Amino acid sequence: MPVLILMRHAKAVREHEAASDRARGLTGRGRRDAEEAGRTLRLQGYAPTAVHASNAVRTVETAVIVGGLVASEVEGRFVEALYLAAPETIWDDARQAGEGAVLMVGHNPGLHELVALLVERSGDRSALARNFLSDMPTAAWAAFDVEGGDLESTSARFLGGWTPPRDA
Repeated sequence: MPVLILMRHAKAVREHEAASDRARGLTGRGRRDAEEAGRTLRLQGYAPTAVHASNAVRTVETAVIVGGLVASEVEGRFVEALYLAAPETIWDDARQAGEGAVLMVGHNPGLHELVALLVERSGDRSALARNFLSDMPTAAWAAFDVEGGDLESTSARFLGGWTPPRDA
């Protein structure tokens, strides 16, 4: 997997507005942010060949919106184990995607922990990279060039990312 793109699901309805946490779908803002995230990925030249997401409604909806905007043919997988997954689980699943670029759509805190770990490993101190050390807002994505088999020994280069504009 030469390029790993880690994305948090877009803004979802509140817990009391859905039958369960897994059933929480995207809000209107969430759909708009997912569309903008997908457009930004495409404009920056990222075309994942695989999109993996947890099977929660909000991650599936995010993955479908973004995947449809960045690639005409993309392998999509919706995986039970990625629901609220630990960084190691996300990493292991991404490695199964093969050699093409993979977009992983998931949840905090595990997704943010993996992003922060890879930013640290990259040594990148740009403002955007530093922002990802402290926060992974909804619909944000971070891209890395990664090498290595297991998470403990991998090296990473921060390629870029995007965060939605903050509410005024």
